[in-house]
Amino acid sequence: MIKVHRRAHIENTTPEAIFAALSDPNSITTILPRVQKVELLSRDEVARKARLVTYMSLGGIFGTIRCEGDLTWTDNQEIVFNVRTPVPVETRWELVPAINGTEIKTTMGLNLAPMLGPMAAFVPTQQVADMLIAELDAALKSIKKQMNETELKAQAVAA
Repeated sequence: MIKVHRRAHIENTTPEAIFAALSDPNSITTILPRVQKVELLSRDEVARKARLVTYMSLGGIFGTIRCEGDLTWTDNQEIVFNVRTPVPVETRWELVPAINGTEIKTTMGLNLAPMLGPMAAFVPTQQVADMLIAELDAALKSIKKQMNETELKAQAVAA
């Protein structure tokens, strides 16, 4: 299992605003760099879970792959996406109120063993971890940008 952690502080933003952006299937394609499309298969508001399909652009010979998994959440606090196929990946977003904003803690774990079997031992884990870190950093940067744009629009409307 390869696991990476990132965190960011987003000023002048509430956990509710970030949660709304992360839980909107239409905005995910603007936040997560490789996600091309999201399909909501089912959603259970009472149980706080959904089944999703995302189409991830990997480029090169891999093209775009279909990832199916389960989304669970705690309103305004946490979102967890567990991809089941083609390879197990867990992405967790924790939102914590902080002074003048919100702290985002995100973790991504990737398990290559189910897909590669014993060959997973030969995967350069640091290179894969670096790729995952780059993905999370890009997502956090996108969230910051989106939240800043939302804040500027709210200020313009108020003026």
